[in-house]
Amino acid sequence: MPPLRRILCLLLLCIGFSGLNVPLAQAEVPEQASLTLTPSICITSDAQKACEIEIELQWELVNKELICILSDNSAYPKWCSESIGEQNLKLSISTQSDIQFVMVSKSTNQTLAGAKLKVAATAQSQVRRRYRNPWSLF
Repeated sequence: MPPLRRILCLLLLCIGFSGLNVPLAQAEVPEQASLTLTPSICITSDAQKACEIEIELQWELVNKELICILSDNSAYPKWCSESIGEQNLKLSISTQSDIQFVMVSKSTNQTLAGAKLKVAATAQSQVRRRYRNPWSLF
C-alpha cells in the first residue's frame, strides 16, 4: 500500500473512532435510587388554610440498604427503616407550605434521592367587570 494511502486510511480510522466516544455527561448512568411521593400536590381552598393530606413515600434501591427519610419541616422528624424489605412510608401531613423529603443512607448518611410535596391554593374567581355603560347603544 502506498504511504499516502496508508496515512489517509489511518486518518479515516481515527476520525471514525473519535465519533464513537460519548461524553461522560451524555452517557446513561443507571439510577441508584428513586423516591416517589403520591400525591405530590395538595390543593387548598384558601391560601390561609392548611393542606391536610395523607401521603405515601415509596422508594427503590439498587443496593439494598437501610435508609432514613428527612424533611425540611420540623413537624416531621427523621424516620429510619428497620428492615431492608421496607419500601414505603405513609404520613398524615398538615402544612401551609411545600415540604422537601430526602432519602439518605442510614450507614453513610449519603443523599440517595428526593421528592417534594407542593402546596397550592385555588385562585378566587374574578368577577368580570362590564366596560360599557348599560345605556350605551353601541
